[in-house]
Amino acid sequence: MKLAMICLSQLNRLIYFSIFSSILIFNAAFATTAVDIWKKKEVPKELTDNEEEEIDSSILSDDQNNISIKIDEEQINETENSVIGIFDPEENNFTLDMWSNSNGEDIKNILKRINKLKLSEFSENLLFQVLFTNAYPPKTNLNSKEFSKIKVDWLIKNRRFKDLEILLKNNPEVGQEPKAIKFLVNEYLSSANVSSACEKASLLDKGVDNNYLDKFIVYCLINSDQKNEAQLVLELLREKGLSDKFFESKINFLLGFTEKNDQKILDNNLLNFYLSHITSENFKYEPSDKTDKYIWRYLSAANLVK
Repeated sequence: MKLAMICLSQLNRLIYFSIFSSILIFNAAFATTAVDIWKKKEVPKELTDNEEEEIDSSILSDDQNNISIKIDEEQINETENSVIGIFDPEENNFTLDMWSNSNGEDIKNILKRINKLKLSEFSENLLFQVLFTNAYPPKTNLNSKEFSKIKVDWLIKNRRFKDLEILLKNNPEVGQEPKAIKFLVNEYLSSANVSSACEKASLLDKGVDNNYLDKFIVYCLINSDQKNEAQLVLELLREKGLSDKFFESKINFLLGFTEKNDQKILDNNLLNFYLSHITSENFKYEPSDKTDKYIWRYLSAANLVK
C-alpha cells in the first residue's frame, strides 16, 4: 500500500501529525524543535510561509488545501470489530481500513506523546477529524473496545462533551464505557441542568453496572415522578450489594418514607453534594481550595456562592 504524500506548511509554530506507517501514522513536533518519533533524522527547524517540504509519511498540515492523500483501495475483509466514529471516510478522503495495518501499540504510544502537547485549535480539530472518522481498528494490539476508550478519553481530556454526545448518538455501544456517561452527567448536573443530566444517564448500556450512575438513575426516576420504578431499581441495587446509608437516607426522604432529614452535607462527589443541597432546609456550605471543580460550578450555577 502506498504511503500518503502530504505537503507541510509552517504557520506560527511547527506542529504536525504523521498518520501511521502503512496507512496513516501520527508524528508530532512541538515549538521550534521537530522530533521524528520513528526515525532519528534531521528535520528543518524552521520553514518560512513560502517553503514546502515533502515528507514520506502521512502528515496533517495547517493548510487543508495542500493535503493530497494517495491510498490504494483494497477489498475490506469481514471483521467482528465494530466501526466507531462520527465522520464518513469519504468526507476526509480516508477509507474504512485506514487503521487496519497499523500497530495498536504504536497508536497508543504516539497519542500519549501528542496529548502532552498544547495544540492550536486548528491542529486539535485536524486530529479530531482523523480520530473520529469511521474506520476499523488496527488488526494487532488494539481492539474496538480499546480504540473506543482512547477516543472517549481524548474527548473528555479536551472537554468536547458536545462531540461526545454525537459519538454516543451515532454509536450506542460507546454507552458501555461508564466514564463517558459519568462525564456528561457531571457536566450537566454541575450546570444545574438536571433534566439533561438524567437524559444522558439513560445512555448507559443496560448491561453495565456503575455505582455512581446507578444511584443517579434512581434519583432521576424520583425527579420524573416515577417513584415506584425508583423503588424497584433501588431494591435491585440492594440485592446486588448496595450499601450506602447516606444515599438511602436521602432517597427515603425524597420518596416520602421519612419526614425528617439529617441535614448532613457530603461533598465527596457531585451527586452526594447535590442530594445534600436539595434535601436541606437551610443549606450552608463553605467551599475551599480543595473543593471539587464540579461542586464549584454547581454552587455558581445554583446561585449558592456568596
